[in-house]
Amino acid sequence: MAIITKISKSNEEYQMKNRLTNCEALYNDYLFKGEKYVRIQTFGSEDRKDKGKQSQVLHLNKETAIVLIQYLKNSFNL
Repeated sequence: MAIITKISKSNEEYQMKNRLTNCEALYNDYLFKGEKYVRIQTFGSEDRKDKGKQSQVLHLNKETAIVLIQYLKNSFNL
């Protein structure tokens, strides 16, 4: 299990080269050694050979969640 310990914003311009696919995700929170974490688990798209198979799992603690929230607010003018 990997926990994201630092999130940084890249200053490089990003251009989408291929295409995006849709997938579903599950969210839950949990305690680990007395600290609260959030887990976001994504599952394969309809185009994937093994449909419904887990693709990625992201684990965030409070500090990285705060940084991510600020980045999202800035990106989407929330």
